Amino acid sequence: MAAYATNDWYFDIDGTNLSAYLVSVNPSFTQATVETTAGSSTDHVTRSPGLEDASISFDIRADSAAGYSLALLKGSHTITYGQQGSAVGKPKHVLPVILTGISHTTQVSKEMVVYTVNGDAASAPTTDMYAGGVWA
Repeated sequence: MAAYATNDWYFDIDGTNLSAYLVSVNPSFTQATVETTAGSSTDHVTRSPGLEDASISFDIRADSAAGYSLALLKGSHTITYGQQGSAVGKPKHVLPVILTGISHTTQVSKEMVVYTVNGDAASAPTTDMYAGGVWA
């Protein structure tokens, strides 16, 4: 398998391209388990796969010229991203999310202001790069 550098990110919220302001993105996927142990002489728990869930956290650079309003970064949105840009055939992920929190740190050393935004999946991805979803 070929390795690639993830320096060509594409990232948008509701169609507004924020790639130039993206500092990092951290999607997280989990799967619950369902305990299915049965029988009277069972020594070990048995489990089956349960519901899948996802969350996302991203850091975005604050910029007065940015085409977005941080006040709008709450509620329900659609996040679209791809680690290798948006060229046809490259991995693409589209996730409806509910943004659940925003925070930022302003440093005394006057480094750039970065906002950290957190969200939970509102539903299953509409395009799932982890299941082969790509840009068309």
